Amino acid sequence: MIKTLFDYRLLYLLATIIIVYEIAIGWENDNHHFGFSYLLADYGHFFLIGLMAAIIANSTGAGGGIVFFPAFVSLGLSTQEALATSIAIQCFGMTAGTLGWLRVQRAELNGYAPQWKSFCQIIGFSLPASLLGLLCAQWLFPYPQFSVHIFFSVFSLIVGVAILKNRNSTSSHGRWQPLSSLEKLIIVATSLVGGVITAWLSVGIGEMLAVCLIFLGFRTNLAIAAAVTLSALTVLAGVPYHALEGKGIQYEVLLFAAPAAAIGGTLASWLAVKMGAVRLKKYMAGWIILSALLYLIAQA
Repeated sequence: MIKTLFDYRLLYLLATIIIVYEIAIGWENDNHHFGFSYLLADYGHFFLIGLMAAIIANSTGAGGGIVFFPAFVSLGLSTQEALATSIAIQCFGMTAGTLGWLRVQRAELNGYAPQWKSFCQIIGFSLPASLLGLLCAQWLFPYPQFSVHIFFSVFSLIVGVAILKNRNSTSSHGRWQPLSSLEKLIIVATSLVGGVITAWLSVGIGEMLAVCLIFLGFRTNLAIAAAVTLSALTVLAGVPYHALEGKGIQYEVLLFAAPAAAIGGTLASWLAVKMGAVRLKKYMAGWIILSALLYLIAQA
């Protein structure tokens, strides 16, 4: 564990802290009088939110928006601010998680090389579909004609129940056969829809791909690794819309939540491997279902 922390991911964490600090402190020239003590008092609690969200997101494949979106709205951010800030934070957390899962991939190549060969293939044909859905939704349909809050809660319930019902269905060895044409089409369609949902909610692509791959028989580690990697690439492509259009990124929140997300993303894959797939999916599903129900009650 100690050796793991002192590798390239530590450099990534340090770079994250430096970059986010420079962005957040300088987001407006007239905010130079805001000292760090002021920011810590008003926004320091977002560090814990970022840490928890990143661990959940990167150890299970469920995007950080599962935590960020309802937490930010309940703490007073508007829907647009919660969406934009969540996507910005996930750029750091999901990238750190991707680095961690790629390390797991290298460690498992000796025993599971045929399965991990599907990893790059899955990313290769799911990423274009995810980006197409994301960018079309952002630029052509940025304001869906329905309640995003209710949609988020219902979507979370569906994801949670699906994971809970499927928690024991994946063997420890997973599938060895290559994907069929129909299965590739299913993954592409899932990624397209997931990209659209992510544009509206900051969450969706990771959960949908992870559940899809698990139902197709892949080992949990590979499914989560692919979901985290695709999530990272998707939110990285999605954040320019909010940054360039001034769509509500709260840089004060980013200052504390992004480094925490990088820490959580760094630890998540190690934690996931230690916990085991069945236990991890059970707790993940239970937490998602509970948070969705509480959020539905709050919106009633």
